[in-house]
Amino acid sequence: MRVIQDAPPIRHAQAELVKTIGLRLKASRELCNLSLSEAARRLGYANPSKLSKVENATDTNSVPIRLIRDAARIYEVSTEYLFGLSDEWETGVHRGVTPFLLTEWQRIRNRDLRALAALQQHIDAATAVIPAIHREAQGVIDAIFRLADLNGDAFLDLHGGSILTAAADRLKKSAADAIAAERRLRLKLATPPRKKK
Repeated sequence: MRVIQDAPPIRHAQAELVKTIGLRLKASRELCNLSLSEAARRLGYANPSKLSKVENATDTNSVPIRLIRDAARIYEVSTEYLFGLSDEWETGVHRGVTPFLLTEWQRIRNRDLRALAALQQHIDAATAVIPAIHREAQGVIDAIFRLADLNGDAFLDLHGGSILTAAADRLKKSAADAIAAERRLRLKLATPPRKKK
């Protein structure tokens, strides 16, 4: 009588398949942004415990065929993906499209990151000169007002004296506005954006 030696490898292959299906079900559910409870409800379970067991492969004996069929429909993924036969999770696309899309997404993401880094350099360069401009403007303003103080009414009697003091007042306001804008920008760049509710 011959003893069958293949039973342990078959059990091991079964357990690996159940783990793969569980991981793929969980990944598909997360792609759909569904909670375990909501997905279980849509899949016809009264509570999420059975779906959790399948996703975590805690019961390596079986996965209901109905679950695979329904999950493929609800999550809009291929059954080949759920079984681990393909890395193409989308239904109705040619093989190789998903890796192409992921490569393109990464290329575009890298391009955008480079553009953001260049923009940040420009922002840093522009905001770095604002305090220097403010200091220089304040120096010019102080010099004009010192000249006006030293010369009294004679300064205002000079051709353009009143025009110069009015320009100094405008420069003082513009320099203060520039410093305030630079501080708001730095604060905005340092504060992470709030999530919309």
